[in-house]
Amino acid sequence: MKRKTIAAVLAISMAAALLGGCSGTGETGSTASETNAKGTEQGAAESNGSEESKETKTAGSDDIVKLKWYMSINPVAPDTDKVIEKLNEYTRDKIGVEIDYQVIANPDYKEKMPTYINSGEYFDICFTANWTTNYAQFATRDAFMDITELLPQYAKETYDFIPKEEWDAVKVDGKIYGVPSYKEMGWQGSIYANSDMAKEYGIDLSKVKTLNDYTEVLKTVKEKSQAEGKNVIGLSGLNSGFQLGVPFESLTGTPTLPGASAIPETNLFADQEEVFNQYATPEYMEYCKMVHGWYQNGYISKDPVQYDSDIANRDNDFNNGNLFSYVTANAPGAAQMLETTAGHGITSIDLTMPIFETRSALGGLLAISSGSEHPEKALEFINLLNTDQYVGTLIRHGIEGEHYTAVGDNQIDRTMGGTLSPEKNGYDYTFGWQFGTPFNQKWDISYPENIVDLFQEYNGKSITAKHNGFMIDTTTVETVIASVTNVVAQYGPALESGMVDPEEKIPEFLKQLEENGVDELLSEISSQIKDHK
Repeated sequence: MKRKTIAAVLAISMAAALLGGCSGTGETGSTASETNAKGTEQGAAESNGSEESKETKTAGSDDIVKLKWYMSINPVAPDTDKVIEKLNEYTRDKIGVEIDYQVIANPDYKEKMPTYINSGEYFDICFTANWTTNYAQFATRDAFMDITELLPQYAKETYDFIPKEEWDAVKVDGKIYGVPSYKEMGWQGSIYANSDMAKEYGIDLSKVKTLNDYTEVLKTVKEKSQAEGKNVIGLSGLNSGFQLGVPFESLTGTPTLPGASAIPETNLFADQEEVFNQYATPEYMEYCKMVHGWYQNGYISKDPVQYDSDIANRDNDFNNGNLFSYVTANAPGAAQMLETTAGHGITSIDLTMPIFETRSALGGLLAISSGSEHPEKALEFINLLNTDQYVGTLIRHGIEGEHYTAVGDNQIDRTMGGTLSPEKNGYDYTFGWQFGTPFNQKWDISYPENIVDLFQEYNGKSITAKHNGFMIDTTTVETVIASVTNVVAQYGPALESGMVDPEEKIPEFLKQLEENGVDELLSEISSQIKDHK
């Protein structure tokens, strides 16, 4: 069902977040002395599950609550400590809170945070997702606190601002254990194409509505580029092209795993059961035949699987005109932002409507430890991260005058008028969705001035999938999932990138899936779907 009522709410909420987040204190907050924290007790040892107090005191003030926050982000900015010191100056005065910020690079966090949780390490807040420190898994183990009743009391602005669909998506057994990062609602399959090259070659990209329409575009790119003595690759990213161009709801939360359900608004997979194996559908065969034809005609890379694995090389080729286009998950304003460094125009060709499903909300959340001594204060802090403009801008862009300059009322320039190169900027996370909603920040000038309107439009037309909120319990099928995953990894990339003949390989693929328990997986999903209803 399309979401028709959220747009009006977003218009009001986003404007409030952008214009009213500072509550009159933002001006002094951005120029406050960095030595304000000298009276604060420092150097407390990290807790290892001990009963030591988690509070500290600032000289001449009331008691200040210290919150230990574990965060996963890449890279860890060199000036992080400076920014957190500024943050603490603000939060001590605003809500009586000081942050003990434990930031860890993504790969290390994925390994370390579960260990900390399992060993009883004390913390108040941590980053969690479906790809790191598994949210649903740790929620069911009581590692995270049930905040269902606390949210409307201690984070009311955030609770009201984030749409119901998001809250429904992150519920585990009907309870909320984390605050999702609210940004674009769901995902949208798109192709980013070099619009300058398209104009030069006489290609009308507005005529492309589906992947099937792209065959003529690729043919023209090959012919025109070869006539100029070039050999421009027409399209990259086909390893995710089926998921993004022929959309379905993933009931496992992992779109490459069998276990799909149709999204009625797309008019795809109409003849399938409620739960089906997407690889056994006519749509999959047709997709693979199409891209195999592209491969045979030389429209894509000679080794697309390898080519698609090197994103840095792809981006370099795209910027230099050696690659015409690539398949991607679109986001509002992303194509316009990329234009600032690409050296040419970029057109986003949308292949689907935005689609919101459970996994869309599980990409990033902030959860409160079930052992936290200060859950109310932790929620007050998370509320600031989502609603206060000074905090939102500081945590993403750093300190004004050192990491960026202000541009008007609601924009910043992270290059400081071209005088600060990205590699020398000590603190910049630009979009910074990991910290919470980006709608309470001042946006970098690389984004369009109407970026909030673009998000509002995108979210307003997002389709909510039928089984939003369903999370599979994999306990009884873990072995099957591992086996099926290996089979998909063996066959999927080559088939979906066009390198092999689908009429020969898909039957072999399906037989291997069957022998490795795909029917057991589908049956388990079907059973749990019935219970979920």
